[in-house]
Amino acid sequence: MRRRELLGSVAGATTVATAGCSGLVGSLAGDDGDGAEAVTVETVDAPGSAAGTTTVPESGRVTFVEFFATTCPICAAQMSVVADAYGQVGDDVQFLSVTSEPVGLTVSTDDVAAWWVDHDGRWPVGVDDGVALARRFDATSVPTAVVVGPDGRVTWRHTGRTSAERIVSEIRAARDGGGS
Repeated sequence: MRRRELLGSVAGATTVATAGCSGLVGSLAGDDGDGAEAVTVETVDAPGSAAGTTTVPESGRVTFVEFFATTCPICAAQMSVVADAYGQVGDDVQFLSVTSEPVGLTVSTDDVAAWWVDHDGRWPVGVDDGVALARRFDATSVPTAVVVGPDGRVTWRHTGRTSAERIVSEIRAARDGGGS
């Protein structure tokens, strides 16, 4: 019994110690923010989004990506915040929300589109089939927001709730050549 308690304590301490690392620039999984290769993502036919593909990040533009899941209540609550940020940034920003759920197994693209409608999405929404984009940006939890500068370097990453003001601030900082 004591061994289980010890292992539980170690696991809990590790979780607490690493929880504050979600905002680090670059990736603990090997992406050091060096502008590694872009990933092609399938986009879904939904309000503000057309079926097809997009390349993320788009070279020469600031990119904002919000990773979400249709089963995540925090993601659903965060949609109005992301919508507010979307309304404040110009068209020169690649703005995209992406699910890494196993589309075709537990959820369909129609389910994603219906969730998008239910939560007033109006910008491009995509499916990260094979989780290549999530791996690229170390998005291991949802919601995770990522801002990428025009040079392809990650300038900001945040997991959990955030504000529209913070998203817009980070996008503007990346646009101006900075970032936190």
